[in-house]
Amino acid sequence: MSVQGTEWQTPDTTERQLPPEVPAAVTLNGEGFAVFMVTPRDLEDFAIGFAISEAIVSSFDDIQAVTLHEHGAEGRSIDLTIDDDAFFAALKRKRLLTGTTGCGLCGLDSIRAAMRALAPLSPHPVPSTNSISATFEAMQSRQMLNDIYGGGLHAAAVCSEGRLIAVREDIGRHNAMDKALGAGARSGETIDMVITTSRCSSDLVQKAVSARVGTLAVMATPSDLAVQLAQENCLNLFSCNRGYSFTRYS
Repeated sequence: MSVQGTEWQTPDTTERQLPPEVPAAVTLNGEGFAVFMVTPRDLEDFAIGFAISEAIVSSFDDIQAVTLHEHGAEGRSIDLTIDDDAFFAALKRKRLLTGTTGCGLCGLDSIRAAMRALAPLSPHPVPSTNSISATFEAMQSRQMLNDIYGGGLHAAAVCSEGRLIAVREDIGRHNAMDKALGAGARSGETIDMVITTSRCSSDLVQKAVSARVGTLAVMATPSDLAVQLAQENCLNLFSCNRGYSFTRYS
C-alpha cells in the first residue's frame, strides 16, 4: 500500500514584506512605565490612546506634550508629559513587565489593578446595524498596511455620529485600538463608537469605557466577562460576523 503525502514548500519571504514589529516604551514625565511590541507607525496616537484607555489621563487635554524618540535597532519610546497628580497615581499601578502583542494585561502587578474600577457611561444612542456594517466596510477599505503586508494586522476605527474619523492598524489588537482612540482624541471630535477586527475580551471593554466611548463593535464573540462589564457600565456592545450579521449583548 502506498500513501500519498502533501508536498510542503518553504515560503519565499524574500518576495514578500512581513509586518514589522519593534519594542516601544511609553514613558511618563521621562519615567519608564510600560513596554510593548508594536507595529512602528502612529506611535504618538498609540501612547495617547493608551494613556486615555488605561485611565492615566481623562482626556487629550490632560497631556501637555508628546515626544517620540527613535533608538535605532533598540526600538522607540514615546514620552507623555502630564501633571504630577496623574503621574504619581499612574506609578501606583505601573506595569512591571513587557506587554506583548497578544495580551494587554501582561505585567500588571496585581489582579486588582487589572480589574480597575470603571465609571459607568451615560446611556448612548444605539447605532443601527446598517451603520455598523457600513463602517466595517469603510474601515476594511482603508487598511493600507494590511494590503501592503498581505495580512497579519489588526485594525480599529473610531467614529463620530456615523462618520469614520480614523483607522489605525497594528500587529497587536490592543495596540490598534489604542492607536485609533488616540487619533480620535487628537481630532477634537466626540468619539461615540470604536470598531475593531479582533475578538473581544474584558480589557477592550475597559478601554472603551475609560475612553468614554458609547459603543464597541467587534468581529468575534465576546467573553462572558466582557459582556458583564459592558452591561454594568452601560456600553453598547455588538459582535459582528464579518460585518454582516450582528448580535447585541448590551
